[in-house]
Amino acid sequence: MVEAMAQFGGGGGGYVGSSQKPIFETGSFTGYHSTPFTLGKGYLSAAHTFKQPLCGNEEGWGPLSPIRYDFTPCFIDVWVASVAAFGIIFGSIAVWWLVKKKTPGPVDKDWHFWTKQILLGLIIADVAVQLAFQIVAYPNIWFGDFRVYTTVATIVSLFVVFIIQWLEHSRLRNANGVVLFYWLFLIISLAVKLRSLISQKIYEESLPYFVTYTVGLGLALVEFFFEWLWPKKNSAYEVLVEEDECPVEYATVFSRLTFSWLTPLMKYGYSTFLTEEDLWALAKDDTTKVTGSAFGNAWEKQLETKEHPNLWMAMFHAYGGPYILAAFFKIGNDISQFTQPQLLRLLISWVATYGKEQEPEPVIKGAAIALGMFAVAVFQTTMIHQYFQLTFVTGMRIKGGLTSAIYKKALKLSNEGRKSKSTGDIVNYMAVDAQRLQDLTQFAQQVWSAPFQIVICMVSLYHLVGWSMLAGIGVMIVMIPVNGLIARFMKNLQKQQMKNKDARSRLIAEIVNNMKSIKLYAWGAAFMNKLNYIRNDQELKNLRKIGAGQAFANFTWSSTPFLVSCSTFAVFVFSGSRPLTTDIVFACLALFNLLTFPLAVLPMVITSIIEASVAVGRLTSYLTAEELQSDAVTIKPPVEEIGEETISIRDATFSWDRHQNKTVLNDINFTVHKGELSCIVGMVGAGKSSFLQSILGDLWKVKGQVEVHGNIAYASQSSWIMNATVRENIIFGYRYDSSFYEKTVKACALLDDFAQLPDGDETVVGERGISLSGGQKARVALARAVYARADIYLLDDVLSAVDSHVGRHIINNVLGPKGLLASKTRILATNSIPVLVESDYICMLKEGEIAEKGTYRQLMAMKGLVFNLMKTYGQNESNGTSPNSSPEGSDSETSTVIDAEGSNSQEKDDMEEAQEGLSTLQAIRPGPGSSSLSTPKPRTGSMTTLRRASAASFNGPRGKLSDEENPSSRTKQAKEFSEQGKVKWSVYGEYAKTANLVAVIIYLVTLVAAQSAGIGGNFWLKTWTDENTKAGKNMNVGKYLGLYFVFGVGAAALTVLQTLILWIFCSIEASRKLHERMATAIFRSPMSFFDVTPAGRILNRFSSDIYRVDEVLARTFNMLFVNLAKSGFTLVVISVSTPPFTALIIPLGAMYIWIQRYYLRTSRELKRLDSVSRSPIYAHFQESLGGISTIRAYRQQDRFELENEWRVDNNLRAYFPSISANRWLAVRLEFIGAVVILSAAGFAVISVANGSGLSPGWVGLAMSYALQITTSLNWIVRQTVEVETNIVSVERVLEYARLPSEAPEIVHRNRPPVSWPSRGEVEFTNYSTRYREGLDLVLKNVNLDIKSHEKIGVVGRTGAGKSSLTLALFRIIEADTGHISIDGLNTSNIGLLDLRRRLAIIPQDAALFEGTIRDNLDPGHVHDDTELWSVLEHARLKDHVSSMEGGLEAKVHEGGKHRVLFYSYDFTHTLPFCLLRFLSALFFLLCLCCVASTARLSV
Repeated sequence: MVEAMAQFGGGGGGYVGSSQKPIFETGSFTGYHSTPFTLGKGYLSAAHTFKQPLCGNEEGWGPLSPIRYDFTPCFIDVWVASVAAFGIIFGSIAVWWLVKKKTPGPVDKDWHFWTKQILLGLIIADVAVQLAFQIVAYPNIWFGDFRVYTTVATIVSLFVVFIIQWLEHSRLRNANGVVLFYWLFLIISLAVKLRSLISQKIYEESLPYFVTYTVGLGLALVEFFFEWLWPKKNSAYEVLVEEDECPVEYATVFSRLTFSWLTPLMKYGYSTFLTEEDLWALAKDDTTKVTGSAFGNAWEKQLETKEHPNLWMAMFHAYGGPYILAAFFKIGNDISQFTQPQLLRLLISWVATYGKEQEPEPVIKGAAIALGMFAVAVFQTTMIHQYFQLTFVTGMRIKGGLTSAIYKKALKLSNEGRKSKSTGDIVNYMAVDAQRLQDLTQFAQQVWSAPFQIVICMVSLYHLVGWSMLAGIGVMIVMIPVNGLIARFMKNLQKQQMKNKDARSRLIAEIVNNMKSIKLYAWGAAFMNKLNYIRNDQELKNLRKIGAGQAFANFTWSSTPFLVSCSTFAVFVFSGSRPLTTDIVFACLALFNLLTFPLAVLPMVITSIIEASVAVGRLTSYLTAEELQSDAVTIKPPVEEIGEETISIRDATFSWDRHQNKTVLNDINFTVHKGELSCIVGMVGAGKSSFLQSILGDLWKVKGQVEVHGNIAYASQSSWIMNATVRENIIFGYRYDSSFYEKTVKACALLDDFAQLPDGDETVVGERGISLSGGQKARVALARAVYARADIYLLDDVLSAVDSHVGRHIINNVLGPKGLLASKTRILATNSIPVLVESDYICMLKEGEIAEKGTYRQLMAMKGLVFNLMKTYGQNESNGTSPNSSPEGSDSETSTVIDAEGSNSQEKDDMEEAQEGLSTLQAIRPGPGSSSLSTPKPRTGSMTTLRRASAASFNGPRGKLSDEENPSSRTKQAKEFSEQGKVKWSVYGEYAKTANLVAVIIYLVTLVAAQSAGIGGNFWLKTWTDENTKAGKNMNVGKYLGLYFVFGVGAAALTVLQTLILWIFCSIEASRKLHERMATAIFRSPMSFFDVTPAGRILNRFSSDIYRVDEVLARTFNMLFVNLAKSGFTLVVISVSTPPFTALIIPLGAMYIWIQRYYLRTSRELKRLDSVSRSPIYAHFQESLGGISTIRAYRQQDRFELENEWRVDNNLRAYFPSISANRWLAVRLEFIGAVVILSAAGFAVISVANGSGLSPGWVGLAMSYALQITTSLNWIVRQTVEVETNIVSVERVLEYARLPSEAPEIVHRNRPPVSWPSRGEVEFTNYSTRYREGLDLVLKNVNLDIKSHEKIGVVGRTGAGKSSLTLALFRIIEADTGHISIDGLNTSNIGLLDLRRRLAIIPQDAALFEGTIRDNLDPGHVHDDTELWSVLEHARLKDHVSSMEGGLEAKVHEGGKHRVLFYSYDFTHTLPFCLLRFLSALFFLLCLCCVASTARLSV
């Protein structure tokens, strides 16, 4: 070294002092040093000849200079040359891509563009000037010197960038990624070179060159920021861009890496509550249309090329590209995370050189290590989140594609395919199996990544501690089966918990559904006790066991890393002579921390893959299931003339199942012509519906030929109604034609129904048309068929659900010779005599064969089967129907007569005219002042509107905007109240109070103690290793190892204690109290609450909300507090080791809170939108499965597939920003974590360099904690969101716990006498009542006096107030004015329990509860067996009950189903039981009244 110094000393200085002094001086961070002489030959110096290839500088290739702490002048250009090569190679590819793949747009070249290009021109000129300096400085060798080549290559690369920037202006909406990376890399390499030039004191040797160089670097910086941050003006594009286009489509590469494209949504979500309208559209490649067709093509290829198609391969071909790219990001992340412990080791070694009797290493080395740690942390963040984003997006695409494929397959399934797959199964394929495959994408890469990480870790550990690392690995392997046993134990407990939850949910459902009976019988206390038994003695008892299991699992989890390190260090110390120093210990601890993740995740991955394999098997069997026979029906163009053949079936035999020999229709020969009404008749099961299905192509054609001319409209036997408005059900995807729509609804007798429905034909009918009666559904389905204006009508028994006079109206106006469909082919499966008389042709089926066919007169004359059938049905009809009887009430089944004369006059001009100017949708709600339908219109009689209906364009799913469009709609269910924004602190306070404040404080103390013990152990290690480093050997092994073991076990034991306290004394206690309060409030709520609250809403509070309070909330709070403690202690440790760090805590903390608040608000709303938009997908799917025949008959598969895609996209629009928001947050938080790492390392370097005497142990301790802070910071925010999401459940439970209560059960001052009521005199005085506030009075000023022993019958039409009178007696509804007296006692003044216990009733809605027969007769168990058998005998049920297994203890299951005998207690058995309760009350009490439901008992 000394020789080298003498050789290269140069200048007038010469070598002074020890050999290391000059090198140390040049090792400053900036390269600046105050040494008065130049060290070595500078960048602009060159020898006369090449001593090394391509390098004319005397220092050679190096890479490190022998004189300065720096790279040699030749090697320093390697970095710049690499960037130039990157620019030339990748830049050329970018130029090709821009020219070939992108079309230029008419974008003006504005000042922004010219400024950028002029700046670039100046940079090129600057580098050219540098080249000139070099040529002058290296006179003999410049043409062969690498430094000159580098400068030339830089100029070439800058020209390439110039071309890219020129081209991208008109072709791209953002800065090109190659250009951005080029500028970033160039600036970094030029900055490193600048430090080298300063170190060489080039500014003294050649100031003009130095100035030129620094100006070039400055211009490059300005150009970079100009290109990256200055927004481009894309005026021509801005017009074309969709308003809600997703910014990810045109985001720059840096924006994608940092997820900055999401920032505008995060800002907006912070200031306002996000709604569906605020969300961006999906990127084109993520839409279900694209993902669905990608999967469809891949699956088709599998079906064509392989006998056993492979779903895995199909998914890989469709979505594998981004997933493979994700693997490269994962490799980058895995390698970088194991680089960090090595850098930590280097840093500790560097700090150690500043100890006594050591030669200190230059500051630049420490600074470079600190910057390296920061760079690795940032790189790791970038890699892992690009990996996560790609896996999530792949999962999202798989879900979208599979959902689309499952839906499309459902529309093609044949009967054989459907036979083994119920509706529930098919919905599960979409909801569960597709979801499992989506979830797998997050884990699948761990299959190779986890072993890869384990191998890297073991290799790293081997380099640190040799074979001692096997001890640690051994402990980990031993712990895997232990964790497996715990997992199995927990799984069994969870299964038991599910059973307990189910039992409680069933009981709650029964209580809510039968609350009226419970109140009438005053059984609240009995059912509350039953509920408390299941809740407290079964469910919470099991939950305590789960808590204990959780505590033990936490013990093994928290003690594993410690046991691993303890065993490794013990073996290392006892087996070798090397001292256990700081650099070994803390690097090992960092590696062990990294090793826990892959070991923990492997079992989860295996489970996930097994679950996914099951899902793939199920989906494969579904997607390969048999489809409809493609050649079952030949479809031909429609015929024009009346009388032409429209359907012909020749020698055809059909079967429901192609694999069975059993046929359903045999040797069918059938022809029908345009304009004919053909009726298919036959006994039940003769094959009428199958006959219609064979024309639709739903049956397997064994032989023969079926030809159909034109379109088909179909009305099935059980009407299929969509959850939409009545109008949408009728129009069914066709364009709205007001004139023909009016005719249709008149003809189908729907006008009066529209008048009765709350919102006319804009009434939303609910799932399966629940708000319509059977007859209304049938007529809506018929109206749908009529409106379709098809060529052929297949109507399956449409008249059976309507009144006889309504049937006559439909025959006259729709089906008959003067009806709307007179010119169409109509095939009607029916046994209705009136329509047979009107028919043109009748076909009689018997046992699947045509037994008779001909006209009505011919068949009557033959006196064969049809004649006998007519006789049978005729008698039934005359006996069974009276002129006024009506299954639905004749109010709704109107017989509006319309004039259909002249319906056959089809004028061509009118036809063409009607094609134009279709009017817009208007609600039909004829009211007193409405004449929209009654006013006669021109051309009413013409048939022009019977031209073929044209399909409407698809504008999103039906009913999407109904809420906004029609806010006054009365058929919308009131939305459940949900709080928006932050949960109030009072809710947290209330939860802490119910959880027992003392226990909460003890829990927090143990948590802090556990964390302190963990830090104590590491501090003890630091002390020991510092001792070892000083002594050069292992000191007091027994003492130090023993105490380290005590610290570790203590920390783990405190963790167990903390978990037990949290679960058993805090969480379970809180959930017990909250459940009890809510249940009590529900039992005490007035009946009006149950009238306006859907049962599902109440059950939801008792199921999902209580589940969250029981199990999720405690876990979430625990993780939040643990990570808060970890982060707090980390900051303390770093602050203690390097006090200047404290100055950064406040700004970093402020930044952290700001990011967190941004995320919290937006993420919460995005999650809500995601869950809200998911259920419509399944609802629509389930609905479609119910109406597949109808959808196929109308050939509307494409429209329904489109709607399914729209709904899935609508969900993904919320899901995509929701997952991206997690990445947005993590990137920012991990950047703060990287800044903490940089600060901790940087301050340590500064502190050590300034002679503070900071020990390597302190640096190791601080840095090992700093490396973990990123994870903790991330978890804190995640858990904060989870806590906010789940504490909402406490808020919802508390809301129900505070429900208004009915009158008190007992009024102690006004208790009735024991013998009351003894006479049974009832008096109503000016009594008025209403069901709830805001409704009309149901009883008005009733005055009634009933004497003792009188039997009173209360009669009146439906809705007159019979039941209300009875409910008033029991104070189910309270008096508005007046009062009721029984035996002279005003019932309003006594407690409800006293009143209801003294009265008995048989309610209108009879009900049985799950339990035993004894429970149903006497829930309070106050009567003995003799009394119960006696009342059973009175009700004539003694024989039946005694024949049952168990007698009085025989089980009655939910809804009154007796499981043993499969005997359902229908009304004929349920009512006597209610009578029995009534009789069992008689033994002590006076029977006062009963709402007679005896109509349902057998005569």
